Amino acid sequence: MDRRRFTLSAAAFGLSALAASSPLLAATKTKVAAKAASRQPGEPDVLILGAGISGLQAAWLLEEQGLKVAIVEGRGRVGGRIMTLLDQPGYPEMGFNSMGEGYGRGLDVAKRSGVTLQEVGERYRIGPPSLLYIGDKPLTREEWARFPGNPFPDALKTVMPAELVSMLVSKKTRLTDWNAWADPASAPLDISLHDFLQQQGLSDQAIHLAHDIAPYYGRNAYDLSALLAEYNDGFVKAQIAAGPKSFAVKGGNLLMAQALAKQLKGDVLLGREVVAITQASGGRMTVHFKDGSTLSAPKVICTLPFSTLRNVAIEPGLSGMQAQAVAQLGYQPISMIFVTAETPFWEQDGLAPGMWTDGVLGNVMPQRYGEDPQQITGFIVQARANLADYWDRLGAENAKALVVSRIEALRPAAKGRIRAHSYFSWSQERFNVGDFSYLAPGQVKWMADIAKPAGNLFFAGEHTATGARGLEGALESSERVAIEVLG
Repeated sequence: MDRRRFTLSAAAFGLSALAASSPLLAATKTKVAAKAASRQPGEPDVLILGAGISGLQAAWLLEEQGLKVAIVEGRGRVGGRIMTLLDQPGYPEMGFNSMGEGYGRGLDVAKRSGVTLQEVGERYRIGPPSLLYIGDKPLTREEWARFPGNPFPDALKTVMPAELVSMLVSKKTRLTDWNAWADPASAPLDISLHDFLQQQGLSDQAIHLAHDIAPYYGRNAYDLSALLAEYNDGFVKAQIAAGPKSFAVKGGNLLMAQALAKQLKGDVLLGREVVAITQASGGRMTVHFKDGSTLSAPKVICTLPFSTLRNVAIEPGLSGMQAQAVAQLGYQPISMIFVTAETPFWEQDGLAPGMWTDGVLGNVMPQRYGEDPQQITGFIVQARANLADYWDRLGAENAKALVVSRIEALRPAAKGRIRAHSYFSWSQERFNVGDFSYLAPGQVKWMADIAKPAGNLFFAGEHTATGARGLEGALESSERVAIEVLG
C-alpha cells in the first residue's frame, strides 16, 4: 500500500483489522519458521529496545505473526512517555493526555487492551477561558485588546498570546497537502517559524510573547522548522474533522500500557539500561547493558528517543543524515507541577481558575477528571523551554515553593489553601531527556533517512513517524517497523 492508503486504512478499520488483512503480513506467516531457525536456542527472533507504546505494539504485531519477541526497558516501568500520577486525585497525566476520534490505531489498541475509555473533550471546554497575566495584571480578551503593551498588529489585537501562532499557522499554511510535508518538493518551505511569523507581520516582540515564552515546539521561533508546525496543524485539522470527542483511559492512561505489556507472550525486562548495540559481520545483533550483561537476537528494533540513543555506542556506526539526526534531533523541555486546592479560591475571587502568564509561573491549567466533570481535581502548572530549564535548575522543592508563592501573590484568595505535590521534568527524565521531538530549520530532510534499517537494526518511535503525531505517530511507526522486520 502507498503511504496515504496505509494511514487511512489503519485509522478507519483499526490496527487489528489491518494486521489480519494485510497481504504482506499474511504472506510472511509462511516464512516465520525459516526465520526462527536463525536464532540460537532460547533467544528471541526480535529484541525490542524500549517498552513505550511503539515498542509494546511492535512486539504484539510480531507475535501475531508467530515470532518470538522480548522487550528490554531502562526504566522500572512500561509506558515511556505515557506517565500518569496514579497516587494523585484525578490521575493527572504528565505525558500523553488524550486521543481524538481520528486516532484509529490508538482507539483500537485501547479496545484490545481492555481498558475503559472516557470522553474528556467536553471537560476541556467547561468553565471560563484562562486569564492572561502580563506581569501581575490579569487581563480579559477585551482588556488585552486595549492594553498599551500589546505588541500584535491592529488586526490581531484581540487574539490572546497563547492562540496567535496556531491561528496564523492554520490560516497561512503553505502546504496544499499536509501529508507531503517531508517530501523533497517541500524542502524550500523548510524555514524557521520566526521567518514565517515575520512574513505574517509579527514583530520580534510579538513573536517572543506569542511563541518563545511557552513554545509548543522548540526553544524559540528560530529553533523550529515552520514545516513541522504546518504538518502538526494538518494532523490536528484531520482529527477535528473526524469528530469533536477526545478520549482518555479511566483511572489513568498508564493502565493501557500496563495492560498491553501483560498481553505479550515474551519477556518484558525492566531496569535494563542499554549502553551499546553491536552487529556482527553476518548480521547477528548483540545488545550490551550497563550491568555488563548482554542479549543477542537476529534482529533488534530500537524505539529509544534519539536524545538517549546518542549516548549508546553503535557498531558499526550509523552514517549520513541518520547519524546527524541521532546526534542533533531536539527534544522539548517540559516541566510540570501538580497542585491541589483545599477550597475553590477561584469562586472566592470570581476569576477564571486557569492562568496563562508571561513570568516564572508558566501556564496554570485546571484539571477536571473526577466523577463530576464540574469538579476541579487539581492544577497542572507547566513550564516549557527556557522556563522549564530554570525550574530544573532551582530543583523540585524550590520550584514547587516558587509556584505556590506566585499563585498566592496573583490570587490572594489562594493563600494557605494550595499545595504543590509531584514535580516532573522530562528533561531530567534520563531515559528521554526531553518530551517529544522537534525539527529545526533545514532538518526536515532527515525524515527520508531517519528510520532506515541499518542492517538488522530497525528504528521506531514517534520521532520516526511522518503521518501522525503523539500516540498515533508512535503506533504508526510500530506498523512500519513490523512490516520491515517481517519483509
